Amino acid sequence: LLKLALCSPFCPPLQMGRAMFSATETMKASRSMSRVAHMLSLGSIGFWAIDGTSLRTEVVLAHYNEDYRWLSNWTGRKNVAWTLYSKADEIPYISGVNSLPLSNVGRESHTYLHHIVHNYDKLANWTVFTQAIEPSWGYLIGDSSNGHMNDGVTFDDYLKPFPDGRDSFFIMTASTQFPKAAQATRLGIVAKNLPDEGTTTCPKRGSAGWSEWWFFPDHPHLKGGDMLDFYHDYIALDKNEGKPLTLSFVQGARFAASRKRIHSRPRSYYSRLLVKLSKQVNPQEGFWMEAVWYDILHPEKLQSQSALCELPVLLDVMDMGPYVSESALQRSLQAARAR
Repeated sequence: LLKLALCSPFCPPLQMGRAMFSATETMKASRSMSRVAHMLSLGSIGFWAIDGTSLRTEVVLAHYNEDYRWLSNWTGRKNVAWTLYSKADEIPYISGVNSLPLSNVGRESHTYLHHIVHNYDKLANWTVFTQAIEPSWGYLIGDSSNGHMNDGVTFDDYLKPFPDGRDSFFIMTASTQFPKAAQATRLGIVAKNLPDEGTTTCPKRGSAGWSEWWFFPDHPHLKGGDMLDFYHDYIALDKNEGKPLTLSFVQGARFAASRKRIHSRPRSYYSRLLVKLSKQVNPQEGFWMEAVWYDILHPEKLQSQSALCELPVLLDVMDMGPYVSESALQRSLQAARAR
């Protein structure tokens, strides 16, 4: 059981990213393994005997060094299971949470893919995927304490299966266009009390619910490689014809989906992506994955084929980011409030 809990078929022995453990790191890993073994003997962590066909909701958390104490206010809810995959040196213990160690590779999407691949036949009826940071309003680039929540949305909204009959729950808070890597931001994640914000996938106000497009040369999407090749080869599974691609996505990669929705792709599809993300701590694909989860789970609604959200017109000249200039942002907010 300990061997199964500590690693998957995709993580090499005693390896984090590209480099092997140093002697100090090996000692830390050994101490961590001893702690895991002790916790397993107490029943604190490990594999629960979860029957996915009867489990209503499972929350899957991707943890590295986030403050996880907020979870104590959420655990214990009826028919909601909490599974935390930690890539920290020491696995956190939280009452009511199933804590499992995972190799520190591939960012949060590696965690999500690991869960899907290894639980494909026993997924909960409804699975919430989230980083382990406390869900709260707002987002600022470079601030690791961001909660990534849109105004008018609560974490409770993610826990409710099939809201309004939907088999997935995505609140799109960002849009990006490749190959330019231009960005537009949903106004509800940078300003509060706007009209008509809430739990709709896209802003009810259409293009008026977004900032103007902006460009940031140091954005993670531009660190290297070809996003269009990755998207068509691994996500859409079609030919890259070089056409521009616009993707609306969830800033912070928090979303929920039914078992049937996840099963719209075969296990082999997710396994191939998992292998791709299992080679480095911060692979370029790990940043791109944040932008493609909707298309992964909705193969019949690929954004390369049709737009998901109504967005502002993308001009040749854009403000430098992050976000747009204060004057441009105020113009967007004034227009939104005037509607």
